[in-house]
Amino acid sequence: MNFSNFVEIMSLQATKCTSCSTRQCTDKLRLFDCLERHVRGQIEQMHDELLSLFDGLGDATGPQPSCGQPRDFGAPFDRRDSDVTIRSCDRVDFQVHKAVLGIASAAFQDMFTAPEPSPYGQGQVKQVIDLTEDSKTLHRLLSMIYPMNPIVPDTLEDALSLLSACQKYQMDSTATRVRALICARTPPLFTSENCFRAYGIASRCHLEEEALLSARLTLECPLTFEACGEDLRFISGADLFQLFGYRNECIKVAEDCIEKTNHWLSPVLSTGSTGLGYIVDRATEERLPVSKWWRRHFLRRIALRPSPKTITDRLASKNALSWHRYKSACTSCRRPDKTGIGDTICAALEAKLSAVIEQVRLDVRT
Repeated sequence: MNFSNFVEIMSLQATKCTSCSTRQCTDKLRLFDCLERHVRGQIEQMHDELLSLFDGLGDATGPQPSCGQPRDFGAPFDRRDSDVTIRSCDRVDFQVHKAVLGIASAAFQDMFTAPEPSPYGQGQVKQVIDLTEDSKTLHRLLSMIYPMNPIVPDTLEDALSLLSACQKYQMDSTATRVRALICARTPPLFTSENCFRAYGIASRCHLEEEALLSARLTLECPLTFEACGEDLRFISGADLFQLFGYRNECIKVAEDCIEKTNHWLSPVLSTGSTGLGYIVDRATEERLPVSKWWRRHFLRRIALRPSPKTITDRLASKNALSWHRYKSACTSCRRPDKTGIGDTICAALEAKLSAVIEQVRLDVRT
């Protein structure tokens, strides 16, 4: 069952008002909250640590003492001229400099310019700041602001953890650098295979850019319980509702875009069962005949996967056109395509669809 069917079925169970017999509308957001509670109830017995946003992200650099005395991270964060210690949640100390942290982070700058609490003057050599991030995340974060080779995250969870820390400490320029490094990474960390998990984590951390990027990638997949799989556990009911609305808006603008492509699919000649239109080949400026069948083909592909990439999938279009030619009685449609018009149409429409879908925004909860 997909989410649209779920909402439709549940909506049919709306009750009537006892005083006026008017059918009451179902609150869809409450439906998704119910769905969330149901899903979480089903997975309580499965790997409780996965329900935590950043549990199980891997070992931090070196041993991870959970109690007892903290340990020093070591070089390069063991300089004697450091004037502040930041301590990770797994009790690893980084000897750093207030000036460097203050330049990179508005939050640290405010902290260092505020009056220092009295306990730090009672025999303690330097201020120790306890942070909630683990040592692996802090190591990556510091590598982005110190003159050293940046440590680029190699997993989706690590990337989102690092960006969340940048946002938490108001490190806007550092976040921009991190995003550029992640974007340049090969293979990419954000894919259609992990898009639902990425969307859930990014939404929970209020990372708007990553949530939108992941939401666009979900358009390449059916929005069904089967497609989400275990990654559904990372998405709250409210965030799932937002994704549902985003997808519907993308379907709407995609259908509108295809309907408005009549200027290059408009019929100029009608032959047999299908009308013919034209498209201008940009390389030769030649008008090439196009069947209105293409428009129907694209519209049929929108509902399940409303991504420009999947709507205009070249192999799917080629196979569909071959089947159409085999079944059609139209002599024009049965004529072999020697101009490569199919690829031209798909490329042109993919560009148009990408442009309009990029304008669809995602409402991330604050």
